[in-house]
Amino acid sequence: MKEIKLKADKPFHNNVDVAIIDFPDGFSGEERQRCKVQVDFSESAVRQLQKKGMNKEEILKHYEEWLYNVVKIHLATDWEPVSGYDEVMAIILEHVDLYF
Repeated sequence: MKEIKLKADKPFHNNVDVAIIDFPDGFSGEERQRCKVQVDFSESAVRQLQKKGMNKEEILKHYEEWLYNVVKIHLATDWEPVSGYDEVMAIILEHVDLYF
């Protein structure tokens, strides 16, 4: 399982870019940015999930699973966060809350 760090850019009103950083020489070694993913929490995206019958908790779970799977595809392996995950999820929660 790969250890990674998530680093969110300053969020916009409808999305946030998240840098995926790994440690090729172990956690104590140099960092390198592998990729960036954009998390879309626009009103239309959240409303689509609401139309599927999802409540706020289910929508947040959807974003957690989506983020995990997208990063897993980019890294081609399972991963676990060593930092930044809570900050990214807090940004998502803050913006999803606007639609409830």
